[in-house]
Amino acid sequence: MTEPKTTSPCGANERAQPLVEVLSRLAAELRNTAKETDRLHCLVDGVQWSNVEEKHELIHSAQAIDAIEQTLSALSDFVSALAELAPADWKIAGGIASRSVKLAELAARLGDHADDGRTDHPAGEMEFF
Repeated sequence: MTEPKTTSPCGANERAQPLVEVLSRLAAELRNTAKETDRLHCLVDGVQWSNVEEKHELIHSAQAIDAIEQTLSALSDFVSALAELAPADWKIAGGIASRSVKLAELAARLGDHADDGRTDHPAGEMEFF
């Protein structure tokens, strides 16, 4: 069977990739994000609760961090299960789909490009507080 090529909006040919690989990369990103989210618990570690006026809000925020981490982890498990169920011969142009992701490094990982040097859409911004 000939491997289909897909033309991207920019006109470059995009290699169709096994759906299993694309889903596996997505699952790995979700898993890594869950781990990074779990690290946010340090924000409430060592809080002197007697000095906190808005205990309810702080507790609610800490619980939200935990819920986000658990949700990301569960989504990773779900996408991994989908990858295991996907027929091995199904292919998709993951690189084209990754162009909708505004974070360039994430888009490159999802599209399986080490560093594609994309200039076809504006890069996402990172804001530090």
